[in-house]
Amino acid sequence: MKHTLPIVAVLLAFACSTPSTETDLQTILLPSPQSPLIALRVTFDAGSIYDPPGREGLAALTARMISDAGTAKRTYIELGEALYPLAVAIRGWTDREISVFSAQVHRERLDELTDVFVEVLLEPGFREEDFERNREQLLGTLTSTLRSGNDELLGLEMIQQTVFAGHPYGHASQGTVEGLAAVTLDDVKTFYRDHYVRSSAMLGIAGGYAEGYDRRLQEALGALPEGGAGRLELPSPTKPSGRRFTLIRKATRAVGLHFAFPIAINRSDDDYYPLMVANSFLGEHRTLHGRLMQQLREIRGLNYGDYSYIEHWPRPTTTSNPLAGFPRRQQYFSVWIRPVVPGTEHFALRNALYEVDRLLERGLSEEEFSTTRDFLINYSKLWARDLGSRLGHRMDSAWYGMPPYLEEIEERLAGLSRQDVLDAIARHLQIDDFEAVIITSEPEALQQRLEEEAPSPMSYPVPQPDEVEADDREIEVLKVAPASICIVEVEDLFQR
Repeated sequence: MKHTLPIVAVLLAFACSTPSTETDLQTILLPSPQSPLIALRVTFDAGSIYDPPGREGLAALTARMISDAGTAKRTYIELGEALYPLAVAIRGWTDREISVFSAQVHRERLDELTDVFVEVLLEPGFREEDFERNREQLLGTLTSTLRSGNDELLGLEMIQQTVFAGHPYGHASQGTVEGLAAVTLDDVKTFYRDHYVRSSAMLGIAGGYAEGYDRRLQEALGALPEGGAGRLELPSPTKPSGRRFTLIRKATRAVGLHFAFPIAINRSDDDYYPLMVANSFLGEHRTLHGRLMQQLREIRGLNYGDYSYIEHWPRPTTTSNPLAGFPRRQQYFSVWIRPVVPGTEHFALRNALYEVDRLLERGLSEEEFSTTRDFLINYSKLWARDLGSRLGHRMDSAWYGMPPYLEEIEERLAGLSRQDVLDAIARHLQIDDFEAVIITSEPEALQQRLEEEAPSPMSYPVPQPDEVEADDREIEVLKVAPASICIVEVEDLFQR
């Protein structure tokens, strides 16, 4: 189901989306005349889905050769010296669908930043030393950060790869070890030529910029080639059949669990908004009010965090609110449970399944619905507290082809009923078919427990209330019923 807003409302919502008649460069303007700051942002449909087979990592490496490398006029060191007195960094990143470049500066230094920003985007230097340095940094993310350094990010990346196996989303945005090794500097130049074009670009400007500045920047970026291939057509992800488990062997003192399945909606769909309420009721990222958090952490003391998601959540270790700059046409529902003490992971998994099943079977009461909806309406006002975030969310909305997201949340949620939420749950959520990723130091022992379906009773240092003990008796024997279990070595991940 897509938006059915009157066309007048849609036109009003996009009053600040102004393609240039001279360059046809889609531009999102968010003027704030009293602000002394100006935020600049340019996105390209040049994410990792455009990596050629066997060259996984090419999109990310190309973006880094723009944001973290020298230009044709200046070396990387010279570029840093030019930006230092402006107190500015030009940041870039690549996700599955897009690559993003952003900067923010005081208006007194805007002209200087603009010259450098345009130079960086239009005149990359493509030096061999920058190429090798950036490739090594991407390889380090795969082999050190993900494999060795951060179980939370490892689990997040691997649940995406299992849900989207065989799909353009199915490899890390950073690429693969073999793919990065195969990429050449000529590949980067070709990717830049083919994908960094006006037809795939969007420009955003926010803050206290002077009249006419937007036209100046549009004209400068109009030097990009026209392009015209359009976005890559995505296949539907393969739906899991049964409950499929991937156990990752890693020398770790804790266990991390994710389970997930694709859902056929994103922010541009009507059902997204009632599902926001259902998801928040289960567990908003880094909040304490959700059922998962209350039942697994607050009551039973199982772990640190228990949350659910109806879309990809980037950079979970450093964020409390949804980040802009990671739009995706296809999304997935997931539950995140970590870190769990070894020996309690079987019960924790059963407990999470029990809570999602409870939502499916019982839904929300009228009080639970209204409390959660009102919380979300107010909480979402905190999701873009700075100029760059507001601009980023506005640009993401334009990318989806929808009215501004943050304003849309309040409008949509205010008109929801409890039945709307129950109907959306029935259409999109289930726990019969999913992919699960569990990071553990003892995968064989966990596999045996999952296959045997033996009880997994909990013990507590103090007596629990009768209702908790009663629920535990159900949870400890809940059938997990794995359809398949495979064990993989952490050293083998992200190879190809």
